[in-house]
This record gives sequence, structure tokens and C-alpha cells, in this order.
Amino acid sequence: MGSKQTVNRFHIIAFILILIVGLSWIVHLLIASNQSQDGGQNYKGWLAGITADGTGSQLVAYHPEPAESKTILKLPNVTPDNFGAISSDGTKAAYTQWNEQQTVRYLVVQSLASSEQNVFFDNLPAMNEIKTISWFPDNRRILFVKSDQSAHVDQEIGVLDTSSGNIQTLVKGGIWLVKQAEEENGEERMKYYMTQDELDQLVTTYGGKPVPLDDAGGYLMVEFAAPVLSPDGNRIVYSATLNRNYAKGENVPLWLASSLWVYDLTSGKNKMIYSPSDRSAIGKAIWTSDGSHIAFISYTGANGEGGAIEYMDLASEKVKTIFPPTAEHHNNVNLIALDRNEISFISAPKSGTFKDAKRWILNPETGEKRLMPVQLKGQNALLRNFSNVQ
Repeated sequence: MGSKQTVNRFHIIAFILILIVGLSWIVHLLIASNQSQDGGQNYKGWLAGITADGTGSQLVAYHPEPAESKTILKLPNVTPDNFGAISSDGTKAAYTQWNEQQTVRYLVVQSLASSEQNVFFDNLPAMNEIKTISWFPDNRRILFVKSDQSAHVDQEIGVLDTSSGNIQTLVKGGIWLVKQAEEENGEERMKYYMTQDELDQLVTTYGGKPVPLDDAGGYLMVEFAAPVLSPDGNRIVYSATLNRNYAKGENVPLWLASSLWVYDLTSGKNKMIYSPSDRSAIGKAIWTSDGSHIAFISYTGANGEGGAIEYMDLASEKVKTIFPPTAEHHNNVNLIALDRNEISFISAPKSGTFKDAKRWILNPETGEKRLMPVQLKGQNALLRNFSNVQ
């Protein structure tokens, strides 16, 4: 009898020990997993960008609701005009930086778990820059715009695989010589390098209406607003604007055409989904949080003022103005998607300057707007150049 009780106690003790060891191992795995992901921080749904910090900058993550901010990296040698992004799993950061000569803006990818750092695009020619960066949901690839301004603006949208270093160009812009003055037999004459038909075809490609060849300027070039990934990471929305290098007359805009495009990363198809009928220009476009709508800025002013916020239903392809410009909200910029399909934007009054700007939240369905006061380290912040963490 005593021997049987001893055996039972042994089994119970052994079972308890095995249970303790098993639980300890599970806790260990959870801690290790959390440590490998910057303390278990998941930044999906946050905003990220570069802000000024004394003489340098800092890469900051900000969560709108509840309001919470976190300094990810101190960047004493990076100017605040750069772009920053954080991978959603919190393991990597990326930011742009100018070289010592201030002639090339390249990309730095920094591990947040170690001091490992990789530099990309630092061998670009002078007057080239990488801008408007964002991580894919796979935490490996980065979406970017490369801009060559060595002569005129020549841009492309690309994807960098940070693991392999491979670069894929998705969309190319372009530069077209229309006409220029050349000397012939001692006389200066205007020589044309493009016909009216060729110009009409190019303008139509980007959603514009035909213009006379003499009004096209000397050069034409395509510029892209920041491309933005859909919530599922399978599509990119961006605007493309066909600009000329000069325009005749006062307050005449440089653009000849502007349109909204969606690039499908699965099929590789690139499709224009909207072009304005009033010759306005389209700025930054974003997806709503459910991926079923696109919001974008539409400018009518020659200098980019008078930005209305437009709203497109992707199912019906119908577009409506959800926030027209007013005296109080004359310049509307920097759209950011928030939860519940809400939209955040910066607005400045017509009578003031950008120092008077504020950040607002807009409900596209009801039209209700409210202030979005943002403070970083006790200072008011507009979150300029901030973007969504996917």
C-alpha cells in the first residue's frame, strides 16, 4: 500500500515538473519572439515619418487613436525634409538621406534589433533622389519614387527588395523635347521635334485634352505623386501629371494633363481610372482603410492651391467632392488614411501661411470634420511627409 502511494506521488511530482518546464519554454518562446520584434510592437495602423529634432531629425511612429507616439531612431545627420518608414512588424526602419554634397538623396535600411545597416542608391548620379518610401506588408520590399533632375524631371516608380537588393521598375515617366530655338544660317529659328498629332496622343495618354503645339512649352515631363499601397498590398494607386517646362501668360498652370492610376502588382497591369474634365491636377491619392474607395486632392490653382478632396467609389467608378476648398481651408494637402474609412489632411487658410495650418479628420460619408491635434514631445506637429504603416 505504502509503495503504491509512493509511486502515485512520484507520478504527480513528475507531471508537475513537466508542466512547469513546458510553461517555462512557452514563456521563453514568447519573450524571444517579442524581443525579435522590437518588444512585440506591431506598427500596423500607425503613421510614420521624419520630424525635426534640434539640428537633426528623428524617425517617429504615431498612432492616432489613442494618441501615442514613439521615437524609433535618432538621426542627427538627417535633415527634416527626408522620408522615413517603419516595417509593420517593427523589425526594420528605412529613411532617405542626402550625401555630403547635397546632390544625391539615397536610402538607408536599418535593423531595429541590431546595428546592421544597408545603404541603397548611394551611387546615383548627381541631382538624383529617392523619395516617398513605404514598406510592403511583407516587411521585405520598399516602394519608392526615383527622381532624376539633372536636366528636367524624369521619374519612375519602383520596388526594392531589401533582402536581395533587386530593383523592379513598375512605371516610367519620361521627358519629351517639343521645340527649341536653334541657329540656322545665322538666324535663330524655332525647331519642332514633335508634331501636333504626337502631342495630342501624349496628352490623351495622361487624360488631358488637346492643346496647340505652340502652347506645349519646350519640354514635357511626367511627375508622380507618392504611390500608395492598397491595404492588402496587391495594388498601388498614384497620380501622374504631364507638365511643361513653361507656360504662356500669368497664372497659367504648367500641367497639360493629370490622371489617377492603379497598378496591379499581381498581373502587372497599369490602368488609368480617372482623369478630371476641368483641366485640374491631381495630387496625392490614398486608399480608404477598407480598400473600396480612393481619396485624392484635385488642384485648380496654378501654384497648387485650392485643393479639393475628391472621393472615388471603385465599384461604380463615380467621383464626388467631399471637401471643397474655402477661405478657411484653401490649401488642402497630405492625405492619410485612418480607421473606419476616415481621412486625415492638412489645411491652411487662404489669408494665412502654412504656419497657420492644422491637421483635420474627415468622415467621407457624413462630411463631418474635426480637428486632429497632434503633439510630439509636447510640441504641435502636422505630420508632414508622414504615411501609413501597412
